Amino acid sequence: MQTLAVTWFQVGHQTLTVTANGKPVDLPGPAKPFPQDFVLADPIRPGEPVALDIEFTVSIPVGAQSRDEGSLADWYPRLWWGCPSHDDYDVKLEMPQEYTIATSGRLDPGTGRYDAERASSFGIFLGREYQTLTKDAGDVSILCCYKPGSEKCAELLVDSAADVIGFYRDWLGFYPYRVLRIVPGMDRPAGGYPLATNIVVIHGMGRMDERPELHWRWIAAHEIGHQYWGMHVMDEDEETREFGWLWIGLGIYADREYCRARALGNSKHRELLARYIQGARQGLDTTVSRSLEEQSGIKFDFNNIVVHGKGFAIISALDCVLGKETFQRAYRRCLSDFAGRGMGLHEFRLVCERESGQDLGWFFDQWVNSNRHLSYEINSQKCEKQGDGYVTEVQVRCLGTLRMPVPVAAYFEDGTSQQVFTNRLRDVDTIRFRSRSALKEVHLDPEEALALIVPPPSPGAKEASEAVEAIPWVGAGEKAVDVFKKARDCNFADAGGWLKIGLTLYDGRYYKEALEAFETMESQAQGDSSLAFAAIVWQGHLFDLQGRREKAVERYKKALGLPSQPERRHDQYHIRLNRQWVEERLEEPFRRE
Repeated sequence: MQTLAVTWFQVGHQTLTVTANGKPVDLPGPAKPFPQDFVLADPIRPGEPVALDIEFTVSIPVGAQSRDEGSLADWYPRLWWGCPSHDDYDVKLEMPQEYTIATSGRLDPGTGRYDAERASSFGIFLGREYQTLTKDAGDVSILCCYKPGSEKCAELLVDSAADVIGFYRDWLGFYPYRVLRIVPGMDRPAGGYPLATNIVVIHGMGRMDERPELHWRWIAAHEIGHQYWGMHVMDEDEETREFGWLWIGLGIYADREYCRARALGNSKHRELLARYIQGARQGLDTTVSRSLEEQSGIKFDFNNIVVHGKGFAIISALDCVLGKETFQRAYRRCLSDFAGRGMGLHEFRLVCERESGQDLGWFFDQWVNSNRHLSYEINSQKCEKQGDGYVTEVQVRCLGTLRMPVPVAAYFEDGTSQQVFTNRLRDVDTIRFRSRSALKEVHLDPEEALALIVPPPSPGAKEASEAVEAIPWVGAGEKAVDVFKKARDCNFADAGGWLKIGLTLYDGRYYKEALEAFETMESQAQGDSSLAFAAIVWQGHLFDLQGRREKAVERYKKALGLPSQPERRHDQYHIRLNRQWVEERLEEPFRRE
C-alpha cells in the first residue's frame, strides 16, 4: 500500500503537513477539497507498520463562535478509509483559566491529557465562567456544563442521564463509553443533538420552565440513545441515500422504550409520528430512498418529516410486525455485530430476516422505497352471545396504499383482553374473538405505535399544499381567501399549512375566515403542542379583534392550561407567542398595531 488519504472539516484558515517514518509527504494544493490522497515515498509492505506525523493549525474566523462559549467537532485531520471507524484519542489542551471545558475524553490526572477509546469522534466544548455538575452512573462519569441560573435544569438533566444510562445498561447489557458530557446549545428549548462521541448538546437550558419535566427527561434519553446509534454503531456512509434515517429511528426507539419503562407516556413519540403524518397529508413525497439528483431537489423539511418522523415510524412499525422479543433480539445483535463500524439498511434488514426467519422485502419496499401511506380503520363491530360465551366480529378496512398486518385489541367486561393481527393481503379483514364475557371496546393499534393516517390524504392535498406554499406571508390579500376555500373544500389536513392560511387571512383582515382556519388548525394539531398552543392563542386574538372579550379570555385560559406552551415567533408582527405573552393578553386585550 502506497497511497493513503486524509480528510478534514474545512473551516477558516488551515495548514497541514504530513511525514511518514520521518520522510515528508507531498500533499495537493490547498484549493483541493478533502479527502485528499497522498503517496508515500516508500510503500507499506504486508505486515509492516508506518508512523504518520501530522502537524496542523486551524484558525476559526471571528464571529463563527461566541467569545463566551464554543464547541468543536471534526477540528483535526484524520486518515480516511471511505467508511467510518473508531479511533483512540490522547489529547492535551491548554486554555485560559476562565474557561470551563468538556471533552469526549476522561482526564488522566497523571498525564493531564484527555483519553477516549473506541470513539468515532473527539469533541471539545469551552464556556467562559460556566459552572459544572457531576454524577456517576456506575462506571460512567457524567458532567453537565451550564450557565449561572440554569442549575435546576442541569440537576434534572444529570439525574435523568444517570437513570437513562442505568436503564440502557440493564436493557441492552452495556453502555459503550465511560464518560458523558452535557453542554448547552442555543437559547430556545428545541431539542438537542450529539456533538461528538460522549458529548450531547441540549438546547434552552436557561428556559427550563417553558417545557414540562417530561421534555427534559425525554431529550436526555433521546440524545444518549444516539451514543449507541451514530457513535457506537455508525452510519454506513456520510453520503448515505437514507440521510441517516436508520440510526435516527433506532435511537428514537431506545428513548421510547425508556419512556415506556418509566411510565412517561407516549406524547413525545406521537409528536414525532405526527411530523410524518402531516407531511403525508400535505401530499409530499416521503420516499426515503433517494438518488443524489432527487436529494438536491428536495424543497421541504426532509429532516423533520422523513428522517425523524418517518424514520421512527418505520422502526416502530417493524417492531410491531416482528414482535418485541424478536425485534429486540435483532436490535441487540446489530449493536454487537456492527460495533465500531457502519451499518446500512441492507445489513440491518439481513439481521432482522435472520432473527425472524422471514423475507421482509414486502415491508422495506413499501416503507423505504415508496410514497405509500398506512391507513386502516375499524369498519364495523358486533358481539353476540353463543352458548356459554360470546363471539365478537370486528371488520377492519384498508384505506391507504401501504399494506401490513395491524394489531386489533378487544377488551371484555371481565377485564380480559385479546389481540390479533389483520391479514396484510386483504383490503377488508374480519377478525373473530371468542370470550367468556361481553365486549367492552375495540382498539386498532392499541399501543399507538403506528403512523396511521386516518382519514387518508385527500386527492387535492398536494394541490392545496402547493397553493399554501405559494402565497406570501404578508400582503396576500384575496389570494389568501382563495387558498382558504381550496383547502377547506378538499379537507386539507395539515396543521402547519392551516397556520399559514390563518395568518395570511389575519394579515388581510379576513377575521371570520381566519378564525375558522385556526379552529381547523387546532383540530389537526393533535400530538403537536407547539401548533395547538399557537392555534388556540390566535383564536383569542381574533375574538379580541371582534370585540368578543369573554370568548378571547376563555381561549387564553385554555392555552395556558396546556401541558406546555412552546414559544413561536411571528417576526412580521413583532410577536413572541409564549406563556408570558398570553398572560399579558389576560390583562390587556390583543390589539392590532
